[in-house]
Amino acid sequence: MLLERCRRDHHAWINGDGSGYALPPDGTILGAIGGYSLGGPDTTARQSAVARQWRSGSGQLEFLNGAANDGVAWLAFIERAVVVFDDDPTERRWDLRVTEVFRQSADGWHRVHRHADPLVDRWPLAEIASLLD
Repeated sequence: MLLERCRRDHHAWINGDGSGYALPPDGTILGAIGGYSLGGPDTTARQSAVARQWRSGSGQLEFLNGAANDGVAWLAFIERAVVVFDDDPTERRWDLRVTEVFRQSADGWHRVHRHADPLVDRWPLAEIASLLD
């Protein structure tokens, strides 16, 4: 159920619709393009603005691990996609490492945290360290 929701939200995101990533006030996003955002009423607007940078995309989720216990669920997966950005017609690989956390309430499951960052090929430690300088 939650994995299917993540699949739908991923497909919508890479096709310009970020509404699936609206969060409650205590939610957090550590997004794939950097920075972070806190939840609340303006999350939908922020996520929609970022998602509009994607013109189109196709992809799939590769489930890695997850569990649910006492009203909290977490999922770890790889989002693999080929996307076209709004300002560049070139198809690009857009693969992300993702962890999502959901909280159950009387009206269903709510996403409260998403951490997504680019799934990059392995690099030597010295090269990675130079990116942080």
